[in-house]
Amino acid sequence: MQTTEISGIKLYQFENLLSFDNLVHFITSRKGGYSKGEFQGLNLGFNVGDDNWNVFRNRKKLSDITGIPIENFTFSEQCHSSNITFVRNSLRGCGATDEKYSVKNTDGLATSIFETCLIIQVADCVPVLLYDSEKHIAAALHAGWKGTISYITGKMIEKLLHFCSSRPENIYAGIGPSIGPCCYEVGEDVYREYKLSGWTKKNVISPGKEQGKYYFDLWQANKQQLIDIGVKPGNIEIASICTKCNSEEFFSSRASYNNTGRFVAGIMLKKK
Repeated sequence: MQTTEISGIKLYQFENLLSFDNLVHFITSRKGGYSKGEFQGLNLGFNVGDDNWNVFRNRKKLSDITGIPIENFTFSEQCHSSNITFVRNSLRGCGATDEKYSVKNTDGLATSIFETCLIIQVADCVPVLLYDSEKHIAAALHAGWKGTISYITGKMIEKLLHFCSSRPENIYAGIGPSIGPCCYEVGEDVYREYKLSGWTKKNVISPGKEQGKYYFDLWQANKQQLIDIGVKPGNIEIASICTKCNSEEFFSSRASYNNTGRFVAGIMLKKK
């Protein structure tokens, strides 16, 4: 990944997605911004206990440094599902300044509409950004353990293939900063769901240090979903940045005992 800093705000970008001049994308850090205390810095989540005015100012600052009007930011009401919504003109700007207007009950957004910035909020879960370079379709996914096990990344590719006539070889993916396999320890409840889902053959969960504990590699799991459906391994970039290990740089629920802000991943098609 590449980093840039503008007006005190640090942005991360995938090298493979930077090669497309009609595409804008970014992943924020927690650097800069107006929030205080446990939300220190650029908290972009309204629903975490921070002062809403600070969150609005943080979003406006992100808008200013990216040059994307805040009314073009499109947020979803994430619910740890594998639900996907195709964003039309009528949904552009949903949730940008008021959480209650977010796109409902979805963890995956896709669009072919220009100047519509799809945004996913995270604080350990995996942000996945996708781009179909032939059909010019952008997508953003929120993949926690539930979404990953229910195959949200693979389902998004399937929908692009079925409804948009996409071809896997034209799809590029970025798997962003999130809790890594070094730190993401889960219990028997998650392991049980993992076994029931048919994921056991994928070798993405390994025994933890204690009995009944397991390490879950969300990065590899989402990468495997892409490969299984035909996306070229060379088209996939993994940030390999653990948010818990780097909680001074990114908000992390595990590091902060679920009392923290949210950073975001955004992607937008722009007119040439």
